[in-house]
Amino acid sequence: MDRQFARIKTAKPKTTALPTDPVEFALSICPFELYPWQRKFLSGRKDRVLFNDSRQAGKSTVSSLLAVHTALTKPGSVVLLVSPTLRQSGELFKKTTYWLNRLPQKPLMLEDNKLSCALDNGSRIVSLPGTEESIRGY
Repeated sequence: MDRQFARIKTAKPKTTALPTDPVEFALSICPFELYPWQRKFLSGRKDRVLFNDSRQAGKSTVSSLLAVHTALTKPGSVVLLVSPTLRQSGELFKKTTYWLNRLPQKPLMLEDNKLSCALDNGSRIVSLPGTEESIRGY
């Protein structure tokens, strides 16, 4: 009987491996299908990307998905989300926290506020308005 309880106590919890591919990651937590351009954006390896698209096309959605994936798969990273205004920065960060909350295993948040969060792997996600004063130093 003691051996059985010892086995239960030492059993490791099942961990869900985080997909290393951003497209697979997005598909694993998205409740909807991604557009082809969103898949292309997620699978690309560019340092900088400029979207020239219509309103409500899914730019914020796919940007926040990539931000979460980067923060989770690259420990110690600082992910900046830059928007034209403070209000838009707040809305973009809300989408980011939405994806964090949809994860099967939520990361431990060492810091969590309206425009930034710090994860237990040392990564940070910061959403800022795109003025020179607000992004200087990053």
